[in-house]
Amino acid sequence: MNAAEADTLRARLAALAGEAAVATIALPGLGELPLASPADEPALLELLRFAARERLAVLPCGLGSKLGWTRAPERASFSLSTRALRGVVAYEPGDGTLTARAGSTIAELASVVRAGGHHLTPDVPRAHRATIGGAVSAGESGVDRLRCGPLRHHVLGLRVALADGTVAKSGGRLVKNVTGFDLHRLYTGSHGSLCVVLEASLRLFPLAEEDAWLILPAASADAAFALARAALALDARPWTLVLARAEAPAKTAHWALLAHLRGLAEVVAAEKAAFAALEPRAHVLSGGEARDAAADLREKRFAAADDPWLRIACRPSRLAAAHAAVERALATLGWRSRVLLEPAFASLEVALPGARGDRAPAPEALAALVRSLRADLSPLAATVELREGGAAMGLVDPFGEPDATLGPMRRLRSAFDRAGQLAHGRFHGGL
Repeated sequence: MNAAEADTLRARLAALAGEAAVATIALPGLGELPLASPADEPALLELLRFAARERLAVLPCGLGSKLGWTRAPERASFSLSTRALRGVVAYEPGDGTLTARAGSTIAELASVVRAGGHHLTPDVPRAHRATIGGAVSAGESGVDRLRCGPLRHHVLGLRVALADGTVAKSGGRLVKNVTGFDLHRLYTGSHGSLCVVLEASLRLFPLAEEDAWLILPAASADAAFALARAALALDARPWTLVLARAEAPAKTAHWALLAHLRGLAEVVAAEKAAFAALEPRAHVLSGGEARDAAADLREKRFAAADDPWLRIACRPSRLAAAHAAVERALATLGWRSRVLLEPAFASLEVALPGARGDRAPAPEALAALVRSLRADLSPLAATVELREGGAAMGLVDPFGEPDATLGPMRRLRSAFDRAGQLAHGRFHGGL
């Protein structure tokens, strides 16, 4: 699209949504695109109908914080944002449920339900920059996943706009009202390739009475994995359990097991004692200090940055072997990185050199690392996903090599958006 065509399109978008609702957004792999942020739902639906009539490709987004988790679409005429569709539609403290418009930030919604005695999942980094619609579209679970479960398990219902501007509903606002096909589970994690989320209904959790944060040191990676296995065998339900290199390693502590305990005071006290018994040198924080430590780790997760990172998952029995293979690959390249492991999920996150500046690796080198790790980890049945990879996302599928699941996924994609109008090419296998 040349400059004159872009100006004409902006003018037509402004005529439909209002001059104040149209701006410009710069996206990797796409350059500058018109950005339409309609003030209400009817205007958003009219923009989708306009795009369908004119055969324009639409890139749905919220505040755009997860656009780097996938490759750029094959084509995009403009980006359609739900960021102006904000506010709580219904909050039922007695039922522990919340319904909110897609553009509401997770920070805003968490504050609302906290005042009513509830916890909102997902507990994500940069919650002020993450909309609930964006989190659902990206399938983003939070640091509370170990205790609360993945986000898709707590989406009770969704109202969405399909590619032609039709509104569809799935599920309901209350647990007892959830009936029919669970299409809201299908929409969760679809990255805007099936629909534009308009409104989400979520299950909530009670606020915790007490918090504890434990740091259990380990002298080596092997010792850290052994400590993690012992922790998982305890009669305890931590909110977070992470293995990480110690930031300031002592002579005898190069790794640490980090555990966040939350819940009833007497339960947290018993779990704290059980964890502390695993390692006499355990450092324990309580109350506000524990919450601050947990928040600090959350904001240091790689989803809070714009640098490239990997998410690798495998079977629990193979996590140590997968970690060793990753360390060998990075050492061969001479890349220094930070690694976080979640032993309960058998997953690890790997921060890679920055996307900008002198530290930035060439896209070809980043894509080559991903291919090499996928080959090395294939015997372990591990998956390797690349996020925030910039230009490297166009050289390698960020979700993994296409397999037998691609056929059914392609048929689903075609059923929802036959013309390929929504974010075509962003998803796995070029869907």
